[in-house]
Amino acid sequence: MRLARCSVIAALAAGLLSPAATAQAEPLRAQQTSTITLISGDKVVVNERGELVRVEGRPGMQFAQYVQNDHQYVVPADAVDAVGQDRVDKRFFDVTSLHGYGYTDDKIDRIPLLNNGFRAAGAVQKKDAAQQWTARRTSTSRAEKLWLDGKSKLSLTESVPMVGAPGAWQAGFDGTGVTVAVLDTGYDQKHPELAGVVSVSKDFTPAGIQDNVGHGTHVAATVAGRGSQYVGVAKGASLAVGRVCEAEYCFDSAVIAGMEWAARDVKAEVVNMSLGGDQSDGTDPLSLKVNELTAETGALFVIAAGNYGTRRQVSGPAAADAALAVANMTKQGALQEWSSRGPRINDYAVKPDIAAPGTDIVAARAENTLWDHAVDDLHAKLTGTSMATPHVAGAAAVLAQRNPTWKAAELKAALMATAKPVADSPTSVGTGLLDVERAVKQQVRASVGSLSFGLLQWPHTKTFTKTITYSNAGTEPLTLALQHNLGADFAVPASVTVPAQGSAAVDVVLDPRKGNGTFFGHLKASAEGVSVTTAVGAYVQEERHELKVSMTGRDGKPVPSEFVVVVNMSTQEASVLSIVDGVGTSRLPVADYAVIGRIDELTPNYAWFTPVSATEVAGRVSLNADVSVALDARQGKQISVELPERDSVVWYRDATLAVPFKPGKISGVASIVDGRVPLYGLSFGAPLPELTYDSGLKGGQPLVSVPGGFPVRYYEGSKYLPPGEHKLDVAERGADVRGKLALVRQAGEDPYAVAQEMKDAGAVAVLWAGPVPFGYDQQTAIPVITVAEHHVTTTPAKLTLRAIAGSPVSYTLFLRDKGALPAGTRKIRHSDLAEVKARYHTSGADGSVLERNSPVVNGTLGDVLDERISAPAQRTEYFTPGTWYQEGFDGRSSGAGDDPDTTSWADLAPMTYQAGRKYERTNLRAVTSPRLGGSPLVTWADGGGVERSGDLINSRISPFGGSTWVENWHRGGWGTLELQHNGVAQGWSDVRQGSFHAPARDGRYKLLLDASRETLALSTSVKTTWEFSGAADGKLPLLEVDYSLPVDLRNSWKAGAPMPAKFTASRQAGAGNASLRSLQAYASFDDGVTWVPVKSLVPAGGAAGGFVSLRVVASDTDGNTVDQTVLRAYRLR
Repeated sequence: MRLARCSVIAALAAGLLSPAATAQAEPLRAQQTSTITLISGDKVVVNERGELVRVEGRPGMQFAQYVQNDHQYVVPADAVDAVGQDRVDKRFFDVTSLHGYGYTDDKIDRIPLLNNGFRAAGAVQKKDAAQQWTARRTSTSRAEKLWLDGKSKLSLTESVPMVGAPGAWQAGFDGTGVTVAVLDTGYDQKHPELAGVVSVSKDFTPAGIQDNVGHGTHVAATVAGRGSQYVGVAKGASLAVGRVCEAEYCFDSAVIAGMEWAARDVKAEVVNMSLGGDQSDGTDPLSLKVNELTAETGALFVIAAGNYGTRRQVSGPAAADAALAVANMTKQGALQEWSSRGPRINDYAVKPDIAAPGTDIVAARAENTLWDHAVDDLHAKLTGTSMATPHVAGAAAVLAQRNPTWKAAELKAALMATAKPVADSPTSVGTGLLDVERAVKQQVRASVGSLSFGLLQWPHTKTFTKTITYSNAGTEPLTLALQHNLGADFAVPASVTVPAQGSAAVDVVLDPRKGNGTFFGHLKASAEGVSVTTAVGAYVQEERHELKVSMTGRDGKPVPSEFVVVVNMSTQEASVLSIVDGVGTSRLPVADYAVIGRIDELTPNYAWFTPVSATEVAGRVSLNADVSVALDARQGKQISVELPERDSVVWYRDATLAVPFKPGKISGVASIVDGRVPLYGLSFGAPLPELTYDSGLKGGQPLVSVPGGFPVRYYEGSKYLPPGEHKLDVAERGADVRGKLALVRQAGEDPYAVAQEMKDAGAVAVLWAGPVPFGYDQQTAIPVITVAEHHVTTTPAKLTLRAIAGSPVSYTLFLRDKGALPAGTRKIRHSDLAEVKARYHTSGADGSVLERNSPVVNGTLGDVLDERISAPAQRTEYFTPGTWYQEGFDGRSSGAGDDPDTTSWADLAPMTYQAGRKYERTNLRAVTSPRLGGSPLVTWADGGGVERSGDLINSRISPFGGSTWVENWHRGGWGTLELQHNGVAQGWSDVRQGSFHAPARDGRYKLLLDASRETLALSTSVKTTWEFSGAADGKLPLLEVDYSLPVDLRNSWKAGAPMPAKFTASRQAGAGNASLRSLQAYASFDDGVTWVPVKSLVPAGGAAGGFVSLRVVASDTDGNTVDQTVLRAYRLR
């Protein structure tokens, strides 16, 4: 705790301030989180590994959360059908991929799109995503499929002889006359081993063709480098180099443009792509483009299988049917552990296709790149399927020279069929290790490199046959012995005779009735000097049965459109089952399943936002035969919470119904339910002990109400009515609304535009009947009050609205139920809660703050429960026992109207509350000054301290913060830091975050901070000079100043009266302890022109409407000093 550090009090006025809250910080693990805005406008929060932390969605929206192939999906209810019907790319909701692409909100403010031709099609600005999603979803025109412009990732002394290249060269084939396109990070235009090799190049990025990454140069040289020691596989081929990757990642649109250029414009026979995206079933945009261009041009695309290292992780576009997918082997002939394994997801097709050496490959190094992998100035050593792929691309060029009429299919089949057999399964290495010498010389070949029977669905009633044709270019007939390791389900002849200059077909027969499971192996045809290998694979589906789910609403009718999440409790895989016209079916393996969902009773005009009622659904079914589950919402039991005061209500409930198998991998349903909506729970089937039902609730007195009437609520961006009762005539929009309450019946329109329209027409306020779109954080022109449309089917002639400025009490509750849904009314008592006396200060003007509270669960932040509060304010807040974290904003983040955006805060540490205890907390109280501490829970916030790491001094400072908080999101202001050593400048940086090159040495350092802002009337300018010793690594001994002033909620003090004050100084956290030698404070009433010393009191001075500035100078016993000046620290009234 901060009080544990040594401090000196310059002026102590006993009893002026309340004791600090007796809360304690829970031990936390620092965890960086990021926010991702989905195409629907909803937001998800993930940790640094891309694991789901929470969903921050549109009010009232349900979300299907499920895990497939170890990827976490979060799909809003109004996208479930579009994704299921393949009208919207599911990657828009693949949280794992979006994080991997770097599409977090701190890195990109837009969502890039592809059109149906897989070309860049602009982007959706994240701030506009919700509106554009609503417009697209409600449009009556038939829209094309919406695709995400995702990203792919960049995934020779011993290796070239290992694949048989010298033997092919001796036979006269080195790729001469063949063009290989390399789509990568460009190439080093000055590298001697690529001199004269690149015949044409083109850049599809903003980066330029010169390779500043190193990957593309290394790959290009492995294909066709002309080095004396390190030579490419196709040392006679020419290269067409296309830059499609800026750095580590490559936009799909750039890759596709490069593919089209290589195949259509350059007419390259072979295209090398040492890159890949996520695991794929071959239907991603890049894979589809590979198939299209291969069929059109005959170009062979040789593509890295990926570096994910686990089963069923072959990435797109290597997953394309036409692609030659390459695995990575070591130079000792073993599969490299990172190399992605197959089979292909969903259809279990054989992938990868072939293997080549890709471990510790030495090839050309681009200038000023790959410092950590350098062998010498011109060469680097790299590992990955990216390095294996150019070996195969080079071999394809050699083979294309040998057979100039061959197209992609013939080249692929020949390379695969002549590979050296290895012990690994086809799902690891395809047909085996590349052998270009055999491919060039052998006269017997096969029509295909692999036979994929794919997924054979249960039940099994017949056999399946696939045919492979062997051809013999020799002058004598040849009998091939046929052997396989496929198992008893497969039947293959013992041999086949292939006539000279002819061909013979062999049927491979699979009888799935003999056994279920995955079958992958090799079929080898051999004779003296001849070896032809074919990879064969099949998935004979295990016993499956139908799960039928029927849904009936509380109105007794089939539910028109809904979904449930179905979770296999053994494999932890999940899927979404759509319910259409009350019924949904799926065929699933024998297992126990959790079925989780929600039944909304919708209003006639649709909307998840404010349904008539909602019924949570959870249960367990055992699928040993066909099973039907009938879910009737009328059988649900009410789930409700009763707050202690009769006039307090639940404003909303943030609920997650889930089966969380491990952190960040959650299958279930999440939603934000309006507190006006009756909520029910329906449990069925066997017990489900793994179930968790987390409810975050926010409540208090309604800010607007209809006395004795139906429930209403302000729209989240609404302006408020003046406090009191308002008796208003009601008129429908389109009629005369002057001086009246305008009744608007709309779904999907912009409430801000409608409010302005109604204001212009003379309306006092808007009564919005039905769902409202996701709002921005700004004020509407006139108050917008929402009501569920079924309450106003007929227009009331008059309406009385009662408004209050703010609820004097609030409830922030986190309730967790495990194993079953709750039932009945949970009565909340004050004695069960912690009571907090909360004060929200302002800089003087009336406005609002948005406070955001999150429970800390297992060391990380849970769902955010936020509330906009009129400020300044003082009120009583109640919390469920446990650890809570708060952050917030002063004003509205769009900075519009009479409530401008000013500042924000993030607490340095969470608070742990106990039931029955009383606490106090204060927000945004003067003095705001530079802070060195940081929050481990919101690492994007300012602050973190000043520390040395080797030759660097790194700084993270919040220029405007308080003793318990730092600024969260920057709301304006600027500043600089300057570092000096013994009076000599070492450099400058931004005030909030900087890094200085300052090798450790004796002497004195000075760090000078100068920051100012115009968004607030207080702390308009802050200056601090720290002087310290800084030779040792770790946190440096900078002194931090704290202020305790008895100002009022407007951060003011009575003019003409002395003010007791308390000033302290102590070292930043982690920098050790030392006693203070001195501390002197000063005050100024003329913005720092003149100063007076402060002893026990800030002396009387200044006039009402003026300001007081403060300065503190302190030193410790080790000689470290601080001199801090804050202009306009507080105001005078």
